[in-house]
Amino acid sequence: MNKSEIFHKTVQRALILAHLCAFVLLTQSAAFGHNLGQSYVYLKIYDDKITGRFEIILDDLNKALSKDISSVPITKENLNEHLVQIQDYFNTHVIFKAEGERLPFRFTGVDTLKAKALFVLLDFNLIEERATPDFIDVDYSVMFDVDSAHTGMVLIEQYWRGNIFNNESRPSLMFSSSSRSQQLDLSNYSMFKGFMGVVKLGIKHIWLGIDHILFLIALILPSAMIRRERYWEPVTKFRSALIYVIKIVTLFTIAHTLTLSLAAFNVVDLPARLVESVIAISIAVAALDILFPIFKRKIAWVVFIFGLFHGFGFASVLAHLGVLGEHMALSLFGFNLGVEIGQVAVIMVIFPVLYIVRNYAFFPKVVLRYGAVALIMLSAVWFVERAFLDSPVKKYVLAYVNQLLS
Repeated sequence: MNKSEIFHKTVQRALILAHLCAFVLLTQSAAFGHNLGQSYVYLKIYDDKITGRFEIILDDLNKALSKDISSVPITKENLNEHLVQIQDYFNTHVIFKAEGERLPFRFTGVDTLKAKALFVLLDFNLIEERATPDFIDVDYSVMFDVDSAHTGMVLIEQYWRGNIFNNESRPSLMFSSSSRSQQLDLSNYSMFKGFMGVVKLGIKHIWLGIDHILFLIALILPSAMIRRERYWEPVTKFRSALIYVIKIVTLFTIAHTLTLSLAAFNVVDLPARLVESVIAISIAVAALDILFPIFKRKIAWVVFIFGLFHGFGFASVLAHLGVLGEHMALSLFGFNLGVEIGQVAVIMVIFPVLYIVRNYAFFPKVVLRYGAVALIMLSAVWFVERAFLDSPVKKYVLAYVNQLLS
């Protein structure tokens, strides 16, 4: 077997290992689908206001209004022509009350969403500049007069005190033609519950954020080894290996905390495409140092510099979830605390294993070598996907990867 064939086989095995790692680490949550025969009320609850959104299938709305809006191409402008009639319908078929007093809602916008059908989205404000009540009574009768099998749902999309962020799958109330009046209970939510929710978000993100985990793994893989010129030798003392890990994690924490805070307060803002691309390539750079002594004693700078970009990545996650809109200081502290707990948990599982197997010959020859190559290849694929999007470069690289795996 010549050198070219050996290289091809090595890359192929590394890619297979990389894909296996991604398969094991990746956990996909089931997306909530907008279903036929259902309409929705989404609420975003804050300490001093509540905003919301009605969502209903356009065909169902036509039936309810006894008016065919779909006879012309559906656009936001078309809907505006019928907006008064639509708003009047919801005003008479959805009633919110608190302490016996009706809470009128004020419409703020209209849009459409293509899911399993074309949905009409109506934004509204329910409470403005007043304390959020503990209980809200809801009377809901949308579509029930024309479809007795219809189901209505109220979902709390966001509520910091309730540990609810970007929720689209867990309804709080469900209405039917035989059950049109229910009460939304907000009395059991608190600042502590909200804070613990943000901590859990940090733990969940570091565990499901495969790129962050793989960056850490690339950094701590050689933690129980020491390089002697071109070869790896096992460390003789547990303390020295542990100090290396603590140093790496501390630098990573300082770096991502700094940029997470700067991004959260809008001091610095980088393009998401740049941030995600650099995060992807950070894995390859850390893994490359395992194969070749590029950075030697300067690996700390690699950890810190790339850690800054990982912090921007964390910030984009929090912004997407809507966590940073309220209780900023607690949110940042809680999320960082969760990230650190998640990191420590991962390291507590991986590091002892690395230390135990450090004396076995297969560790530097197989685990370090093939592990590093797998990380580099997976990182390269992610970098191409993120940096080049739909360019020919991306298509060529992914086609080559598929060829190697076939």
